[in-house]
Amino acid sequence: MPNTAVTFAVLGPTEVRGSDGSATALPPSVRALLARLALSCGRVVPVDGLTDALWGDEGDDLPADAANALQIRVSKLRRALAAAGLGADVLVTQAPGYRLAVPQDAVDAHVFERLLVRAREETAAGNVIAALGSLDDALRLWRGPALADVGQTTWATTESARLEELRLGAVEDRFELLLESGGHNEAVADVERLVARHPLRERLHRLLMLALYRGGRQAEALAAYQALRRGLADELGIDPSPELQALAEAILRQQVPSPPREEPQPQPVHGDRLPRRLTSVIGRQDDVAAALERLAESRVVTLTGPGGMGKTTLAFEIARRVNETPDEMPDVTRADRVLLVRLAALEPGTDVADAFAAELGVPPQGTAAADAVEEHLRDGRTLLVVDNCEHLVDDVAALVERLAAACPRLRVLATSREALAIPGEVQVAVGPLGVTHNDGPAVRLFAERARAVRPSFTLDAETTPVVASICRRLDGMPLAIELAAARVKALSPADIEARLADRFSLLTAGPRTGEARHRTLRATLDWSHDLLSEAERRLLRRLAVFRGGWTPAAAEEVCAFGGVSRGEVLDLLFRLVDRSLVVPEPATGRFRLLVTVRDYAWARLEEAGEVAECRDRHLAYCVRLAEEQGPHVRNLTVYTRLYDEHDNFRAAVDHAVDSGDVENGFRLACALVMFWNYGVRYEGTRALTALLETGGGSAAAARARALQGIGLLHVYYPTPRSVAATEESLAVFEEIGDVRNAAISRLVTAWAGQYGGDPGHYRALIERSRRELGDSDDGWWLGMTEYLEALLALRLGDFEDAVVRWRRTLDLARSVGDRIIGSAILAHLGIALRESGRREEALAVLRESVDEVRGRNSLHGLTFALVHTAHTRLDVDEGDDVTALLAEADDVARRARNPRCQAWAAWGRARMARVRGDAGSAVRECRDALALLKEGEFPWARARLWSFLAGCAEETGLPDEAAHAREKAAALTN
Repeated sequence: MPNTAVTFAVLGPTEVRGSDGSATALPPSVRALLARLALSCGRVVPVDGLTDALWGDEGDDLPADAANALQIRVSKLRRALAAAGLGADVLVTQAPGYRLAVPQDAVDAHVFERLLVRAREETAAGNVIAALGSLDDALRLWRGPALADVGQTTWATTESARLEELRLGAVEDRFELLLESGGHNEAVADVERLVARHPLRERLHRLLMLALYRGGRQAEALAAYQALRRGLADELGIDPSPELQALAEAILRQQVPSPPREEPQPQPVHGDRLPRRLTSVIGRQDDVAAALERLAESRVVTLTGPGGMGKTTLAFEIARRVNETPDEMPDVTRADRVLLVRLAALEPGTDVADAFAAELGVPPQGTAAADAVEEHLRDGRTLLVVDNCEHLVDDVAALVERLAAACPRLRVLATSREALAIPGEVQVAVGPLGVTHNDGPAVRLFAERARAVRPSFTLDAETTPVVASICRRLDGMPLAIELAAARVKALSPADIEARLADRFSLLTAGPRTGEARHRTLRATLDWSHDLLSEAERRLLRRLAVFRGGWTPAAAEEVCAFGGVSRGEVLDLLFRLVDRSLVVPEPATGRFRLLVTVRDYAWARLEEAGEVAECRDRHLAYCVRLAEEQGPHVRNLTVYTRLYDEHDNFRAAVDHAVDSGDVENGFRLACALVMFWNYGVRYEGTRALTALLETGGGSAAAARARALQGIGLLHVYYPTPRSVAATEESLAVFEEIGDVRNAAISRLVTAWAGQYGGDPGHYRALIERSRRELGDSDDGWWLGMTEYLEALLALRLGDFEDAVVRWRRTLDLARSVGDRIIGSAILAHLGIALRESGRREEALAVLRESVDEVRGRNSLHGLTFALVHTAHTRLDVDEGDDVTALLAEADDVARRARNPRCQAWAAWGRARMARVRGDAGSAVRECRDALALLKEGEFPWARARLWSFLAGCAEETGLPDEAAHAREKAAALTN
């Protein structure tokens, strides 16, 4: 267990931990220095001792100026300590060397040794349980081999060997105590593994022989002895010790003394009953603080959340805090005693008052159990922890309400998958661990639990992103993460991630001593499912058809059939929220299932034979929504509404393709083309292509609209396929006499004019479409014709004309309320202003574009505005924000699959590299940019990029490439 008081850790990779327990990255060059100082904390380590630790005492690797080299590393270490939030006075210069001014309790190795001393004192006093606890605490400080990353100097190998020997001795002490307390069956497997690792260590063999013999395996115990005897003879030419020989003889004669039996002690009824923490509590500091605040405000607090979220762990941690640190508690939450009632093992229908009395050790003595419990709790300040209430929630609620009313100094902390719903109760929702960062609590939890089964496991550049992905796919659910981490013993993180599609078969490695419902992920969800009514079960499994969430209206439309009426859905939905199976999103009015719960519910949907009907109803709902809302997508509210359903639309299209319902598939996809054009164009292309490739769909117009959609979604980076699709759509529309759609297809064709071709031809297409479309769609298409004229002016380098046209286009877009394309117009206006020499004005317009588009889920608009803001900043001066702008633009472009903006980001990095004098990097970035752009950019921009590459290649000593680049630039400017 990482001790949150430990600031420096050397029992594994060297770490410095912040106040929240998170590790700060250390440069490799300072790890040995820190380890040497930490192991001598509080004492001065001479310079010679530090140089020996860093470079060895043989002198072969010693730098020419060792003192100066040491000073450089000390400076680096001070910076690293400062980054971890430690003050400058931690590392002190003091003749004849340096001192780490921290107490020994701040270093895990010293804490480890102190705990070993305490364990031996407890053992000598006959306190076996306390000694075991100290040993467990000591061993959980280890995260891998001692001094794992400090090199192989004489000091490092000697100190590492000393610590490893102490560790092994502690493990042996622990097994001794387990055997004394009758835990031979629990110990035998672990001792066997250690014997295999240390085949000549006699103490381990003695422990194994005793464990096997006391477990009724006399023959195996003797075989273990013979294996050691042969090993010692073969390797060292000696016999086992007389003590071990005597033990073998006693086993042979079945005369081994039994372990001493302790008389059972009465169960204490206060804080000592809290289970000893066996693993660390990671990422819950804020939850502990929030719950303690609620306990100060209310006398009944219930921790609610889905199974596997760690409610019990959190409750016990809160109780320990109250019990162990009373001086840190406000007066109102201080407790003279902390009591625990565990209800998980009880069957529904059990008398709750009897259970409370038994758990609290309160004999009724002729009175009703509830009266006896009330009397027991009436006096003194008491915190009562009631764990796992959900299957007895009505009876528990009634008893807790009575106790709270009768016992004025009683506070109750309950855990349940649904609230008790009694007066004065405050709920604290226990949610997932954070999964947004690669160094977040979910990843740290996985890493620690993985080290418990494979001590050599480390997070590095290869494993960290995979572990982060596993944690995200498991919704940050602590139980699921711990079960996945247990698989590290046999599988790599990549293998675990690949198998998460069948997570319920994979995640089955819970602790043997844990409650049955927490040993597998499926058992955890079975427990919740079994507590539901039949109607609740029906709704839960049908909700699995949704992807990314749903509204109440959607649930009513899709799930109301076969035993669930439309009028029942809302009430059932709220009940599932109360039972922590459905997650509400109050800000949006939507609901969702955690992925793990959804997968479980989907399996139940398959078992019920309702998949086909649910998916058909889901498709029909999506078609209706898209056809109603799609024409109004320029309204930001409508766009946001459709974006919320993005995952549902994808699933509905997939079902249309898989089921052969191509007609509804085309209706859905064609209604969403403009939505996709504003946002995730690649998703629209995927959907339209899949539908077209089925060969289905009898209506020529529907197929032509799909072809037109593919062309429209590629207007900024056309491909031969998208150009052909547009031409085919135009031919079909002309053939069937669809004037409006033919005009739109001509505009899509004219869009390619921004990159090349006859401007006169494109202008003629635009003019014809302008006449035929007129002021349809409130004049929106009129604005689009002006948009294309502005693009042509920008392509031809007539920047002043482009500025005028972009301003006119912006006015038209805003007059019809299209704020989404308005941001794209602003970005193009910024380019025109920049190229006409008005850079400061351009920068202001581009920043306005970024502000308008940010947060609207329009990835293409955002990356385009960002990347041109960065280039304009480079034109004005190389501002401090350019690197960040380019990084964000590149990240968004990759997510949007936008090669054009990826190319501009690479070009921006090339410009910065050349300023730094790194022409070689600039050449590589330019090559990447040109490969991404192909022909998809304004000719003047491509000519400028080729010219820039020519200059960089010349500076790098690549005259042939420079000459080729100049030829390309000249061809584009002629």
